[in-house]
Amino acid sequence: MTTSSSTWRWAAITALWTMVASTGFVVLVQAMLVFFAPFGHWQMPGLAKVEIVNIERDEQGRITGRVLARKDARDKILVLAKEECLKIEPEEEVWLLENYFSGGARPDQFLLTPLRLLTEYPEPLILLALLAIRYLRRSQVKAAKEVLRLPRTVWRDEFYSKAGRFSGPEETKVPEVPGHGSPKPPNDSF
Repeated sequence: MTTSSSTWRWAAITALWTMVASTGFVVLVQAMLVFFAPFGHWQMPGLAKVEIVNIERDEQGRITGRVLARKDARDKILVLAKEECLKIEPEEEVWLLENYFSGGARPDQFLLTPLRLLTEYPEPLILLALLAIRYLRRSQVKAAKEVLRLPRTVWRDEFYSKAGRFSGPEETKVPEVPGHGSPKPPNDSF
């Protein structure tokens, strides 16, 4: 059994709307974290390649999330997620993604990965998904119009075609005039 192209289009549209809703939820959660943050400031998001100098630990030896990094002979203290601090080592060069809001609720920097880029800045992804939905809907309408233009084929059973059932009344034939392309109407006068 094959699946029609219309079914594939509906499945793709459903998947895209699900993705738009989930990324919209991520944006909403990010906005709520920024709104309810007690302090912090906006900063320009960006990318930076830094060298890790030291990863701070507390008295028990646990990672605090504060990292001393060096870029262009300048040292800077970064605030990373603790899980990301476990992935890096001192004297290692890594790419970092700056967060758009620096505060206490979320880390100020992240390790640059494609997944992190999509979760932190999903707005372009939402726009691409909406454009794809628009394209699929237009192709769906175009396909529906093409289906209506196809010639209709009526299949009849042999019994019915022999019996002459379901056929219309016989039409009277109009005699043709020789040498003319149009038929001559019947003469009803006396």
